[in-house]
Amino acid sequence: MEVIFELKKAPEWANEINDEIKSSFSSYFETTPLLGSDAWWDAINEDVINGKITHLGNIVEEGELVDIVSTQPFEDFNGDGAHSIGQPEFSVIREDFWLNEAEKPKALVQIKSVTICPSGELDEHSIYIETEVIVN
Repeated sequence: MEVIFELKKAPEWANEINDEIKSSFSSYFETTPLLGSDAWWDAINEDVINGKITHLGNIVEEGELVDIVSTQPFEDFNGDGAHSIGQPEFSVIREDFWLNEAEKPKALVQIKSVTICPSGELDEHSIYIETEVIVN
């Protein structure tokens, strides 16, 4: 297993996001620690997706060539039975840590993330943050 991305090791990432939240949702930090702080890391509940890389490379999307990595999650919604709903495959643009040579089709991947809701609701102001990515 290779950790290709670990946000906790780059604490400066949060400065700009904290500033944006302070300017638009100043009361958010009355009950929540600053993003990236030790208290924030202790308080968050990361979502974890385990899956398999199904595609790595270029596709044509809306007439443009886009370099992506696609992942098929292993988990199902509503349980593992006959009535469960499989999670859809999802893709991200290959940039930054997603360009790591450890990524290969059929490689196993674990993605940890957290969604920040400064307005108090999941809405257009919500911020999705990948916190760690491991490839095996």
